[in-house]
Amino acid sequence: MAAMKRYPRSFLQLITFGHILFALPLLVASGYVFTLQTLNSHYRAAIEHASLSSRLSGELEEDLLHMERNLRRYMVLKDAESLNDYVTVRAEWQGHVGAFSRLPPLPEAILNEFQAQLAMENEAFAVLKNTGSAQRLHVVIDELKLRSQNSLDEAKLILDREQEQFLKDSEVLSTRLMLAAGSSVMIALCCLWAIRKLLARLIGRFERALLRLGKGDLKQAIELDGPGDLRWLGRWLEWLRKRLLSLEEGRAQVLRHVSHELKTPLAAMHEGASLLAEEVSGPLTTDQRRIVSILQSNSRRLQDLIEGLLRLQQAGHAAERIGFEAVRFDFLIEHVLETCRLIAGERRIQFQCVLSKTEIVAGREALMTIVHNLLSNAIKFSPDDGCVFITLVQDEDRVSFDVIDQGPGIPEQDKTQIFEPFYRSLASRHVAGIGLGLAIAREFVLAHRGELLLIDSPSGAHFRVVLPLSAPYLRVQPDA
Repeated sequence: MAAMKRYPRSFLQLITFGHILFALPLLVASGYVFTLQTLNSHYRAAIEHASLSSRLSGELEEDLLHMERNLRRYMVLKDAESLNDYVTVRAEWQGHVGAFSRLPPLPEAILNEFQAQLAMENEAFAVLKNTGSAQRLHVVIDELKLRSQNSLDEAKLILDREQEQFLKDSEVLSTRLMLAAGSSVMIALCCLWAIRKLLARLIGRFERALLRLGKGDLKQAIELDGPGDLRWLGRWLEWLRKRLLSLEEGRAQVLRHVSHELKTPLAAMHEGASLLAEEVSGPLTTDQRRIVSILQSNSRRLQDLIEGLLRLQQAGHAAERIGFEAVRFDFLIEHVLETCRLIAGERRIQFQCVLSKTEIVAGREALMTIVHNLLSNAIKFSPDDGCVFITLVQDEDRVSFDVIDQGPGIPEQDKTQIFEPFYRSLASRHVAGIGLGLAIAREFVLAHRGELLLIDSPSGAHFRVVLPLSAPYLRVQPDA
């Protein structure tokens, strides 16, 4: 239960959480984009300030030159027109000084210096108006030219430094943005991979549970972890498994009882037919002998069917009764072959075997039934003077047993039903049997947690049994 609490309550929450994890790094990276845009705006403003500063610097220098030229002309001519020209240029100079002083980010010292220059000029201009002497104003203008040039150079240096700092900050931020974007993409992809892997694992468990139900493997309990809705589906699948298991047990019980009840009257019918055939009650006519023969053959067939049903029912519950032990699989196959060679010899059928030394933990009787049923089928469908190929190959944790005959093979339309009880294809109707051999073998293979497969073959039928080397649920008893 502790592991289940790590999951969200539903798949919708899980998917939403995955989307948030995927988008969060990208949102963080987008924050750098906004910061870069803000820095670019400041940088554009700094460029505009630098351009305006350059223009105002040139106009201030030109204003001081015009002021000096008009003042000299006034000092020579003493006319009102020259003084008016000076006043006009002076007003433009004051406006340019005010505009320059409003440029950010000039320090307080430069602003004070510009105010001091305005005050010096105002004081000297007041002297000119009061006394008519322009000498003091001429000296002040010379000093203003020098001080103004120094202030403008200092302001230009400050603005250039600001612009350079913006460039450096922009480069640093661009580098951080690239790193953040790359990291965000990697984190987002990792989150996406983790979410996809988690979903694949959860859905894979659900799919495997459904496949087990579809294959008739009802022994293993179904318990799904994950979001709440998946656990809810797991509980319904477990209910379905128990319901199917109950129905299967009821069917097997009815089949067992019916088969048992049929054996007694069937034995009496078979015995009566045998007595009639031996003419115990008197001689028989030709028609009567034919009827008795029909009774005998059909009673034997019915007896075979009942015994096959009982074996099938026993095979369906084999996992509960199999006594697992260490078995040499290759020796067991050789033992079964000894009994099959007598039947195969009548039709001159040969066996070609490649058996690797293999020890497996399995039920000996169940394993013999699997091998015997497959070999019997191969002999039945092999042509006279044919050959049956048998291989036994061991991998790391499993073993593969293959039986290949040279018969007509399995028609494509019959491949999906070949393991069903009593199913016989049209091609097999001429061969004696009741159609339970493969079904019984499959039940015993499933009881060992293995697989019985029909492999595609260019000619004949190719069956493969895949079994684990050890029983996964076997409890090993300690040595006494």
